[in-house]
Amino acid sequence: MSRLVKKISLIMMTVFLLTSCAGKKKEEKIIDDHDGVYYLEQLKNYKVRDKNPENTVDDPEFAEFEQLVFKEAFENDFLSMHFSVVDYRKYNINKPEVGLGEIKYGPDQDSIDYFTKQLEKLHSFDYSKLSYKQQYDYDALEYSDYETLALTSYYQFSFPLSVASNILEDIISNYTDYPFYDLESVDDYITCINDTMRYCDDLLTYLEDQANDGYPICDEWIDYTQDTVVNRFLNKTEDNDLITSFDKRIDELDFLDDAAKAKYKEENRKAVIEVILPAYKKVGEGIEKYRGRAKAEDYTLYKLNQNYAEIRYIVGSSSNEGVDSLFQLIKDSMAEFEAEFVSCYYDADSWQDAMDAIDGVKYKEYELERRECIDYLSNNLSEYFPVLDSYTYDVEILDPDVAPEGAIAYYYPSPVDNVDQNIIRINPNAHLSYQYQMYSTLSHEGVPGHMYQHNYFLRAGGNEMRKALSFIGYTEGWAMYASYYALRFAGLDDYAAAVLYYNAWSYFTEYSFMDMAVNYYGMSPKEVYDYLKNESILVYSESYVESICQYVQENPLTFIYYGTGIANFFKLRDKAMKALGDKFSYPDFADAVLKNGPLPFNILEQAVDAYINAQ
Repeated sequence: MSRLVKKISLIMMTVFLLTSCAGKKKEEKIIDDHDGVYYLEQLKNYKVRDKNPENTVDDPEFAEFEQLVFKEAFENDFLSMHFSVVDYRKYNINKPEVGLGEIKYGPDQDSIDYFTKQLEKLHSFDYSKLSYKQQYDYDALEYSDYETLALTSYYQFSFPLSVASNILEDIISNYTDYPFYDLESVDDYITCINDTMRYCDDLLTYLEDQANDGYPICDEWIDYTQDTVVNRFLNKTEDNDLITSFDKRIDELDFLDDAAKAKYKEENRKAVIEVILPAYKKVGEGIEKYRGRAKAEDYTLYKLNQNYAEIRYIVGSSSNEGVDSLFQLIKDSMAEFEAEFVSCYYDADSWQDAMDAIDGVKYKEYELERRECIDYLSNNLSEYFPVLDSYTYDVEILDPDVAPEGAIAYYYPSPVDNVDQNIIRINPNAHLSYQYQMYSTLSHEGVPGHMYQHNYFLRAGGNEMRKALSFIGYTEGWAMYASYYALRFAGLDDYAAAVLYYNAWSYFTEYSFMDMAVNYYGMSPKEVYDYLKNESILVYSESYVESICQYVQENPLTFIYYGTGIANFFKLRDKAMKALGDKFSYPDFADAVLKNGPLPFNILEQAVDAYINAQ
């Protein structure tokens, strides 16, 4: 899971990203469904333009435009800017007001105007005169703007306290992982944490306005917010992780003397106890009044709006093929995984290798400590991936009282101007029962997964503007693909690796199937069970299927990024393998899909075609 300041994730929280992008409002306009449908069609009918790999000279005017897009992307959200750049002055970024930003309910015409004008400016450039890299940047920005404008029409469906994207969890994560660059950044942190009560008051106002519009927070999200987020966070006061982790990080700063460190520690302690804890308690108590007004089943995506549901799946998968095609892709992928898994059972040596790995026998790589494991992966990936220089990173186990419930682990991408600031966090509540699961998790978050992908693009000369864009189906799909091949670094053959991969990750594909079946096609748990009973090689119990269907109903799209992402990467890999035969190279394929940065898969396929044609 990659967290680019998760509170502004495009998929789940678009309304918060767009609250103040374009300055003063000119006039009010109620956004209607037609706007979303128009941009949905733009995505579904997106035509990938021909590119010229020989054109290596950047267009200077377009380069200036890219810098402007990057600059403006971070001038309205302090935390996004802070996590994305170390020296904002170097990029001429006008520092936004320090704090947690705005959260308000309702249509945002300013943002629509801003992104519409951005598209108009983008379309004014002569595509044929752009360099090869700039042409990919052009496509990425155009597609991203279409996604943003498609989602903006459905502002009423952004639920800030859902299980899948709970803003109170995100605030804690942003605080515990907040990097300190200098004295100014420490002062800014203190300002942010003292802004928490104001923000939580705005959150309660948002929920009230949303409820008055017909969408009160549902009981399942009330329970999750109260029990899993608020009450667990309130378990500690003086030993709260926001105090202990802050003290530890402050002690490590060499630009503060002992007196300054003591001063900041006391200011933080006071804010945590007198501002943050009361603010969370207030939200926990304030949402109780909505109990009994809605259930998660009322907010199944297709019930909210069928067009909105389709947009969410298209955006979440980084694929414009439409939900019917995505659903078929997932079904085909699930069938292939299951067939490979079952076939391993009949290969005695491979099956025993997999069992030895699960039991911790024979494969000592699975017993390595976290940093040793990432270093091992970095030093043994050359058969499948290009080798990069060493990384600087921080990998730690989270405090169990502040670890986000829905994440096994997460990676914060480094700022564009400091590739050494990579952050990986492991959730101790995720119940990683076997050591190889930690190995798989670190390969997913670290090398050759998220950290490797992010650093590869930056080191390949990727433009900073792309930091402002997100294609989550690509990024999670790559990490899934990477962890699949990482299992072979320990000496496992293909079959044994497939057994472990299925055991560790492939449930994302099964859950993606159930997510679409329930949330888009409106299938009942019994209908999903009957389908699996008739079509699947494996045996599913009806109670298991029912429990997962209930989970994805309460947490739509949680697994789609992963399931569709890896299915699309395997689809592109198979295309290249079939076309090239013995000329296919795993490292060269990886270079082809990484060097142009995260992209929708219809655009990424063009990069794969270019790799094929160049052989």
